[in-house]
Amino acid sequence: MSAKTITIEPITRLEGHGKISIFLNEEGNVENAYFQVPELRGFERFCEGRKAEDLPIITPRICGVCPVAHHFASTAMFTCSYAR
Repeated sequence: MSAKTITIEPITRLEGHGKISIFLNEEGNVENAYFQVPELRGFERFCEGRKAEDLPIITPRICGVCPVAHHFASTAMFTCSYAR
């Protein structure tokens, strides 16, 4: 078997544009993989300098497709930050 590249484009269930490239070696095993999102959305910038307690309220409003995932991620960050 020769080396092969598998490309998934566009990625569905993702707001914006994205692409996954998977590179297989001669044996068919994954040699490398890339997840590419070409545009900078910059949402992290308006979270900088805010109180950590505000982020579970702000981040779910970033995306209309997956607000629960953003809420859980920011809550997990908050929990991990104060658990130490």
